[in-house]
Amino acid sequence: MNSTDPIQIATQRTPRGPIPTKPVGATFADLLQMSGVPVDPSGTAARTPLTLRKVHAGERLVHEGAPANAIFFVCAGTFKVFRTDEDGYEQVLAFALRSEVLGFDALCMASYPVAISALEESAVYVIPRCDIPRLCEVLPAFGLMLQRSGSITLARSRELVDIMAAVASEVRLARFLIRHSRRMADCGQSPLRFLLRMGRRELSSLLGVAHETVSRSFTTLSALDLIRVSVREVEILDMDRLGAFARSTRRPMDAPVLVRTRTPADRTPTQRRHAPSRSLAA
Repeated sequence: MNSTDPIQIATQRTPRGPIPTKPVGATFADLLQMSGVPVDPSGTAARTPLTLRKVHAGERLVHEGAPANAIFFVCAGTFKVFRTDEDGYEQVLAFALRSEVLGFDALCMASYPVAISALEESAVYVIPRCDIPRLCEVLPAFGLMLQRSGSITLARSRELVDIMAAVASEVRLARFLIRHSRRMADCGQSPLRFLLRMGRRELSSLLGVAHETVSRSFTTLSALDLIRVSVREVEILDMDRLGAFARSTRRPMDAPVLVRTRTPADRTPTQRRHAPSRSLAA
């Protein structure tokens, strides 16, 4: 095989047995165009077959600990990246959207360190690990795109660190929504009105808060007229104010307190007799 021949795609294997990966009409030109890379319609990329694999909602793309034999580029849909602790707790680490790479962190490992599953009907382009060096040689544009995708993956990790740096859960949620909005815009969708494919429990796992806290945080942002929420559909009403809210590491002073404070009238007679007096200087 010379350097201009199409790359033969190997069969991918998972712990559940071999999965056929015969090309279904996709080529590397489709992958490059999805990532915004100009492609010669008569060039090598257009003649190099590429596997497109469909993944149903709830289906795992890879299993934690499975042999790391491929990387994947999201063609359509949304994926959840997570790991399961020894006690069975599912820790969500990231969500992946169209054009983003999955499994990149496993290129230096023998097995996948995390599991990946689809949150909706999705599809991925499959790149066998053993073919990557050859593909980078034959298709320099693919090599550059792979480097860019790896850099974006690292940037997403830093974004999560920035989200977790906030103390208040409402601020964490605001930061997540802003970043998700930007990613939706990158996918060519509305950055101000979108459907969250992840559930509240998955979102709470990513943000490191309780499920009920996520619900209260949505209520707080809605009460401030920053967002409007209908089930999983979110509309950002004021991006500038949401951004100002997100820049605080703690709850801003004007954020509403949704927990009702007790007044002297709420106390029992015994509690009122023994209640300490408060001075103006206190």
